Amino acid sequence: MLIGYILLALGGFLCLLNFYLSALRYPIHVLRGGTRESYRYVSGIPLFASLIVAISLPWGWGIMWWRAVGLILIAIDTGGLHMFIAIMTWQWFRARSRPH
Repeated sequence: MLIGYILLALGGFLCLLNFYLSALRYPIHVLRGGTRESYRYVSGIPLFASLIVAISLPWGWGIMWWRAVGLILIAIDTGGLHMFIAIMTWQWFRARSRPH
């Protein structure tokens, strides 16, 4: 059970870090008076965060809050495999809908 908690905490931290870096960091930069030119993009940690959380789920699958937190963390992880597949699918459909 301790291994599950450690994996959930580590994966959760990385999921939240990826979400912050891709979705929250730029708006906060702008709200603090920053400009687009002064913003420096920083990449998160792709793939590993969702994978670590998913590996922790069997330890706490019977615990409702563990399951809920784990699935929410996986859903908001912008560096996860599910997000990569969604973006690539969206790009593919967008490219096909444009006239050549």
